[in-house]
Amino acid sequence: MIEIAHENAYLNDFTKQLKTYLYEELKKAIEQEQVLKPKGGIEVDKLGSNDIKCLKYLKKNIENIVNADIKKQKSFIETIKKDYPDIAKKYNNKDTKPKIYQAVKYIFVDRGYEANISTTSDTSIAYKLVENLGIKTCPYCNRNYISFVNTKKKKTRPQLDHFYPKAIYPFLACSFYNLIPSCCACNHMKSDEDSYIDEKNQKLIHPYNIKNSDFTFSYTFDNLDILKRTEEENIKITIDTKYEKHNEYFQLEAIYQNHKDIVIELILKEINYPKSYIDELIKNGFGTEEDIYRFVFSNYLKPDDLHKRPLSKLIKDIAKELQITDKIKLAINGTK
Repeated sequence: MIEIAHENAYLNDFTKQLKTYLYEELKKAIEQEQVLKPKGGIEVDKLGSNDIKCLKYLKKNIENIVNADIKKQKSFIETIKKDYPDIAKKYNNKDTKPKIYQAVKYIFVDRGYEANISTTSDTSIAYKLVENLGIKTCPYCNRNYISFVNTKKKKTRPQLDHFYPKAIYPFLACSFYNLIPSCCACNHMKSDEDSYIDEKNQKLIHPYNIKNSDFTFSYTFDNLDILKRTEEENIKITIDTKYEKHNEYFQLEAIYQNHKDIVIELILKEINYPKSYIDELIKNGFGTEEDIYRFVFSNYLKPDDLHKRPLSKLIKDIAKELQITDKIKLAINGTK
């Protein structure tokens, strides 16, 4: 629900490091016509000619795969689904995976992502990625902080979700724009659903493509006398969006019912913060809409700042619906 900025200073260094490593792994696999499995050193059966052709395609395009934006990732998925479908489909746990799938998974997931990006022994890539993205709350739900600590004594960071699942599209396991810092709840609920299909059908949207207007919070109240009936059971939070799968993946409406108290507080603030109170704030030095909004709601108003604090999108939308933000604007304009 919260957009992630596309520009990132770490992209070039990330690309250089991963493309070199993956290129060498692919080159070795092509030369040996086989790829070692991660456990026990057991060799995969000899790869066929079309398997080698697939690896050569990936090697040739490795830099573009690693730094591919969303549009390019979709293009790679479509090309590979057409030419090398065995590495772009969902398999059940009991399925025998084709040799080329095992080879690509080993290079991109086991050796690329697990051993180089998300490894427990050297987590520099994962931490640098999260640090440079600079988002403070989960972009999927905007409910939980995704802070990180990276000191000599302790390390912790948010989980990295593969928006296009690495189990279905292993060749995108090390793609910069496919790695989304997220809270553990959202990463767990999203699981390995085929997000590419749902996004293609316009039922899901990538965090890098989200706009502020794509998800709008509102509420319904079953008793018009809000002065007497502000109990939580009388309120329901709703989310207006055309991306129905987003709500299904992350159960947003169900989860947000836990935050009815926030809506009640906003309703009470609308009642108890009349224009005269806002006028008084202006007289005491609160000169901008942002200043007053931060003071009243302890949260952020600008779209680019919504990631900085949990529930900021909910608070902004409900405050707008209650016309509190309009009241602030009118008060400021009246003093000019």
